Order: sequence, then structure tokens, then C-alpha cells
Amino acid sequence: MSSSDTTCVDRRHHSFRTYNDTVDVISGWETVFGVFESYFDQYYFDRFPVSTVEPVEYTPDFSVYFNDNYGIIAKVLPKTLHLDPPQIAEHLIEMLSECDSGYPLSRSDGTETNPEDTDVVVFVPDSYSSQFGNILDTRFSSSDIDLDSNVVLIRYGMDDERAHYIFQRETALEEEFREDELPDEESLNETIGPDGDYQSYKLGTREFLRPKTKKPIYNVKPPESYLATFLWMKEFPTELARDDFIDWKKGQINKQQQISIDCQHLTDKLNMQRIVDGELRTEWITETLEFLCTTRYAECVNNSYRVMYTGLVRDIDISGDRSREYRRATELAIKLIKRYCRYGEDGEEQGQSSLEDF
Repeated sequence: MSSSDTTCVDRRHHSFRTYNDTVDVISGWETVFGVFESYFDQYYFDRFPVSTVEPVEYTPDFSVYFNDNYGIIAKVLPKTLHLDPPQIAEHLIEMLSECDSGYPLSRSDGTETNPEDTDVVVFVPDSYSSQFGNILDTRFSSSDIDLDSNVVLIRYGMDDERAHYIFQRETALEEEFREDELPDEESLNETIGPDGDYQSYKLGTREFLRPKTKKPIYNVKPPESYLATFLWMKEFPTELARDDFIDWKKGQINKQQQISIDCQHLTDKLNMQRIVDGELRTEWITETLEFLCTTRYAECVNNSYRVMYTGLVRDIDISGDRSREYRRATELAIKLIKRYCRYGEDGEEQGQSSLEDF
């Protein structure tokens, strides 16, 4: 096993997992916050909030407008790889500083406003959540930090066996939701805070996979491995001939089926027929197909692409079992990444990296 191959697999799998987890968390909490739509006329959950200016590294991943008195912005932090928790904390503080003087939230009518109170919810992986809470507590207490932000820290992790996420308040920071504007029966502090004795909150695959199917992206460019997995599971089967599609539904597509792809046409089709609240860019599709070319599951011919489609993961996406679908998406991504790294990094076949760190 070459060290360069290990680095390639680990780096690209980390990129996939970070994006995939973030979309899961956003999709799941869109479902959670959806109960408030009936309480507020201009309620709006925004998966594409205003981006921070460069060179600020982080930008909010979603925002929630309730009324002119209360709103939420949220950031989903990544698992560690190249950055350690203190570095991640500094990136977060930069974002908080940028948003501290006022951050516009979108309302359902398309207008924007700065609510009187806006809480910042930070989702931190459970692998370093306690350490991270202590780091933030120390930094917020230092004389060089002057922030008014009310930061609610929530740790999260995936139960891979049951394919559901577990969320729990990280109490190293004492701030809670300032939810006076919210109905008592939908209290966030009871759901995941002191009023509910800080019990854990679980989101099953049904809560995050259903919205994720139509909202697979957020306001950060997806890595090629993530978009390739989405296309392989959700779009390429619809391009098969009728008999081949029937075989695919039965889990009997054992030989490669050739699919012709025009990047602009595919981009338009996805944006008009499949993607809700967001747009894929043609260059993202092109880069993803180039990624598949490197895996040797596609080839470029006269500025268009031929995908050699086959059932890389058995019975994929046809059982209706959401937890199985989740596991198979991850399995497919790993297979594609390993092939990309085997054939792409140095042009030679190398041994494949284990994924013991994930």
C-alpha cells in the first residue's frame, strides 16, 4: 500500500463523509423545525443562507426565520482530518465575528431581515465535542474576543448499525435557546435542552433521507465522489432502456450498460425536475463525470460522456429500507473513491487503503 494512495482515499472519503453528514443534518433539522411553519406566517428554513465574505473560511449552513424577534443560524462542523479542534474553533470564531453585527435571514416572501435575537446553533461531531466546548468556553472568556453571539452547542454522531443520528446538548457552553417567541408545546429547550434534562434526540433515516432525495446539496460545492454517488443511485438508472431499467429494479443488472450523457442537458434536467431549493452547476457535473472517467466507469467522447453503468451495489435503492439505502450509498462512495485513487493519483494500480479511521 502506498502512502500516497492512503492519503488519497482518506482525504476523499473525509470530503464525502463531511458533505454527506452535513446534508443529512440539514435535512433532518429541516424536518424538525418544520413544525413551526404552522405557527409563523413568514417562517422559512433556508438551506442557502447568505455566504460570509472572503477570507472567512466558514459560512452558515442553514438559517431559520421565525419572526422579526427570533431566528437561528447554524453551522455543521466537520470531523477532524487536516484541522484539529483549536483550528476549527478559530474558523468558527471568524464566522461568528462576521455575523455578530447582524446577519440577514430570508423570510418566506423572499425578503430579508435581521431578527432582534438570532441564536447560533453549532453541531459538533461527538468525537471531539467535549474538547471543543472547553476550547470555545476558554476563547470566549479571553480579552481579545468580544462577541454578542448566543452559541448553542450540540454534539452529533451516527449510529451506523441503526443508521440514525444522535444529537445531545454539549453543556461546556451554558447558553440555551432564547425561545420566548416559540410555542411552549414545541420547546427546543425541552426537546434537546435543560427542560428535558438534556436527553439525546434521535433522527432516523426517514427524517433526513426523504428531504435529502430532492434537496441533496447545500450552499457549498459538493465533492465529486458525493455527486457521483447521487447520480449513480438516483439519476443514471432513469437513463437506462426500459428492459434494463426493469432488470435494475429487480437487482439483476449484472453487465455494464452504456449511458450517453450531455453535461448541459443533464444539469438542466436535474435542476428542473429533481433538485428543489438549489441549483447544480454544469461544471460540477463535468468534474464529476471526469472523476468517473478516472474510475474507468466513464469515458469522454467528443465533449460528451459515456457511462458504463452497472449494479456496483446490489439491489441499490429499490427495497424501500431507508437504513439500507444509507449504508449502500456510503458503500458505493467508498468503491468509487478507491478506484479513483487506484487509477488516478499516479497512473498505476496501487493497493487500496483501509478505512479504519472512519
